[in-house]
Amino acid sequence: MKKLKVKIFICLLIIHLIFTTNFLINNSYAVIEPDYGVAPEIDGDIDRSEKEWVNATKEKINLISLSPTDPGIPIELWVMQNNSDLYISIQFELETHNSQEFIGILISESEATSNESFIDAKILQFYNLGEIGEKYEYIDCYLLNDEFFIDQETNGEAAAKLDGNEIVYEFRIPVNNSDDDQDVFLDFGEKYAFKIVYGENPDYPNGIKKNNIVLIEIEYQKKKKENIWILVHNILCIIIFFGLGGLFALYIYKIMVIKKKIRRVRE
Repeated sequence: MKKLKVKIFICLLIIHLIFTTNFLINNSYAVIEPDYGVAPEIDGDIDRSEKEWVNATKEKINLISLSPTDPGIPIELWVMQNNSDLYISIQFELETHNSQEFIGILISESEATSNESFIDAKILQFYNLGEIGEKYEYIDCYLLNDEFFIDQETNGEAAAKLDGNEIVYEFRIPVNNSDDDQDVFLDFGEKYAFKIVYGENPDYPNGIKKNNIVLIEIEYQKKKKENIWILVHNILCIIIFFGLGGLFALYIYKIMVIKKKIRRVRE
């Protein structure tokens, strides 16, 4: 009887550990520390010949649906920055793209991931995707009580391009230079939660079907280490320059002394 109770207890403990582990995995977020790089052209086309996004930090995440039967959308997330902007590229492939589709980036005012913490949204909405008259619209919004309102002043930019079944979204988001109260001020050295959302119909937030959250730390510009050989070269040049100058001064002094001696002999 005691052995049976022990076995039941062990089984319950194992089940608890499995559920706890799954919970922790599903509720942990990728943390991205972007490198500095050359600003890419925001056009939805990654020009590899120009080495666009070559310094981007790359993560693979899954945009998750609330439906347990929906596998979600696996995406590639590229993040890069410079002194003035944060650059985010989102790439994924679907068997069939809806004629209307959007990707949005909701920005929290801190690391907090609660719904009320996300107060800024950058959205790229597609219309007639893959059809004649295809177009997209970049929308800069602020959030209040989970409602979306269009900003009075648009900050940042976005573009996208569909190639076959693969689509590329590119965003530029200002860093450390926004005076607009309707945008999150992304400060250097701070970490912020970014919610990537996917939907179809231009109805925000009701049109959002899938999402996931990442944490991005806005990095200070890293100082480039000076090449030690360049430093040695510069020091040697200085030594040689002053050395030659000293020898030249000594040469002039010797000539003047010799001239004085010759003048005395003649006298």
